[in-house]
Amino acid sequence: MKKKPKKNPHCPVAGCRATKPHLSSPTTAGIHHAFSGPEQLALWIKLCLAELVQSVIDDVNKGRYFAYLTRWRQPEEMYHRALYMLFVADKPELPHIASGDLPNSFSQMWKEVNRVVYDGKGTLDQKQLGLNGEEFTAMNTLNNSAHASLATVVTCIDFSKNRELRRPIVEKHGRAKTTETLRLNGATSPHTHPRD
Repeated sequence: MKKKPKKNPHCPVAGCRATKPHLSSPTTAGIHHAFSGPEQLALWIKLCLAELVQSVIDDVNKGRYFAYLTRWRQPEEMYHRALYMLFVADKPELPHIASGDLPNSFSQMWKEVNRVVYDGKGTLDQKQLGLNGEEFTAMNTLNNSAHASLATVVTCIDFSKNRELRRPIVEKHGRAKTTETLRLNGATSPHTHPRD
């Protein structure tokens, strides 16, 4: 018979190993306070996403493809973490998220956002066919790019050699991030918060 994991008295998040309440850290308490209001959370994430989009567009325009590719995951993670905090997380989980302590996985948060917000219709974990006919998932691509994998280096070489072929991908990516930023405008109306 399997033992039930012992519940952490300091944090409701399964697997958290905090030895004291997260908010006992002045830094975590400050981060938690800065993002405690849904409107403030959406505003800051929106501003950060807009800046990232402008920056990656500048990277592409100046031929810095490696800089562009290694930041693919950042806006996705930021956006979905915000959606998780706004629509999925229970209020007692928010200090854990603010702390950055493990577990704080992008893929796990995305799965819950996909279930609750996208009604299971998200595509980051769906197998797709790549240009060479091999299967991949967008989530694996995001992870590879964030970790500056060798596959990302090869993709960078391909982007630099085939700039015009890749331009539609870059433009689509920029439009998608801009759309996500704009969606945060309406993400904070009180009737949309299941946790309130």
